[in-house]
Amino acid sequence: MISRLFRHVFNTTTQYFLLVIPLITSSLTGFGQSREFLFNSGINYLLADKEMAVKQFTKAIEIDSNFSAAFFYRGIAEFKLGRYEPAIKDFDRVHHLDTAVKIVHMYKGFAYRQIGKDKESLASFNTYMQSQKNLSALDYSIIGKAKLSLGDYPGAIEDFQSALNKSSSESQHYYLFLALFDSNEYNKALAQINLAIKENSDFYGYYLNRGNTKLRLGQFSKALSDYDYALSLEPGVPDSYFLRGQALDTLKKHKLAILDFTKAIELNPNDGTYYSKRGNARFADGNRNGACLDWTIAGNLGYYEDFDKIKSLCE
Repeated sequence: MISRLFRHVFNTTTQYFLLVIPLITSSLTGFGQSREFLFNSGINYLLADKEMAVKQFTKAIEIDSNFSAAFFYRGIAEFKLGRYEPAIKDFDRVHHLDTAVKIVHMYKGFAYRQIGKDKESLASFNTYMQSQKNLSALDYSIIGKAKLSLGDYPGAIEDFQSALNKSSSESQHYYLFLALFDSNEYNKALAQINLAIKENSDFYGYYLNRGNTKLRLGQFSKALSDYDYALSLEPGVPDSYFLRGQALDTLKKHKLAILDFTKAIELNPNDGTYYSKRGNARFADGNRNGACLDWTIAGNLGYYEDFDKIKSLCE
């Protein structure tokens, strides 16, 4: 459940694309004004009209097929337009023309991640990191998240710890928490989410995640307290009721669990998980018909974990 819950993640792609990147001026000298004019026109269009920026950079490239700066910024424009494969081709062309431009590997990593090619994304990020003498906390965070997405938990933990060593912050504690949680190191994960809460005590998602961690550690009453507090901060989130319902159901407080599952369903009636777990709680509370109905609805919504119970337990 934690993989889709409240990952208070900062948009690192946006952070990198907002960096002021020096123009790649090595290829600007020795050519006519027309090529430079088209290139500068493309730069001016980058914020206002990215399609026009692509056209201007393309015209500049038609004049000079070795114009690495035009390929680079056309790749940026293509990325922002969501055309990731053309962006990757442009970044590859930049690297072919000028191997000194290392930042293209970072952008390729972002582009590959957008199209679901996690291995290629990680390889590009690794190439970028190996080219840098002094890596930042953000660099380590980016590569850590790439490793986390591939299930390389030890590698992710190492990189997130390196990020923390560079810059201790709320987000760095949270990233490390995620890697530790996913690797089932719950006591260490608890320490990190506590540090994130110390930095920002008003974000409800941290309390939900801490509740999840305490639940794994068997600290059911403490987990309930965290879910209660998360709901006091943000009462309109269906997953908050769902998680508290699961904790209550584990404690065999089925009637209270049913109330929470029902509230989650009211807030989001399209999640089959909610119906399935309410069905389990209803069955444990002696309501077989209600349970069978919930399991059926869950199956209709595409959630089948408890669907086989219909054959054995329902008429």
